Amino acid sequence: MFIYVYVFGVRVYSGTSYILCTYDMHTSYALFYSGLSTILLSGNITTYPTLCAKITASFSVLSDTINAVKSILQSNNRTDITKVITQLQKYEGEKLNMTAALHLEKLRLRNSEVDKAISIGGGSNNSGKEQEGHDDKTAQLLRNGIQTLEGKISKVIESINEVLEELRCIAMDESE
Repeated sequence: MFIYVYVFGVRVYSGTSYILCTYDMHTSYALFYSGLSTILLSGNITTYPTLCAKITASFSVLSDTINAVKSILQSNNRTDITKVITQLQKYEGEKLNMTAALHLEKLRLRNSEVDKAISIGGGSNNSGKEQEGHDDKTAQLLRNGIQTLEGKISKVIESINEVLEELRCIAMDESE
C-alpha cells in the first residue's frame, strides 16, 4: 500500500499507508479576490478585516494539513518530496504576502479616488489645482505600485508552477 498525497492536484506516491490531501489554495485565493472586489464595489472597507480573518483561517488549515503530510513523508525518508513541498510553501507564503499588499494598495487607491471626488464635489477649502495635482500624483504612485505587485505575483506564480511541475516529475518517476 502507498501514501497517496495530492498537492495542488499532483499525485505523489510513497511509503506504506494511505493518505489523501488536497491542497486547494486556488479556492482560497478566489474567495480572497472576490471578497476584495465586493468591498471595493460597495465601498464598505470595514468588512476587510473579517475577510482577512476568514481567509487566514482557510490558509491555516491548508498549511497544517501540508505540514502533517510533510511529517509523514519525512518519516518515510522522502526528503526529495518534502524539500519540494517546503519550496512550494515558501512561494505560497510570498504570494499571500504580496496579495495582501496588493489589496492594501487597491484599497488606498479607492480611498484616494473617493477623497478626490469629495474634495471636488464638496467645494473643499484646499487650493484647488495644487491639491488636485497632489491627488493625481498619489493616485499614479498607487497605480504603479499595483502594477509592480501584480508583476511580482505573476513571477511567483511562475515559480509555483515550476515547483508543481517538479512534483509531477517526482510522481511520474514513482509510478514507473
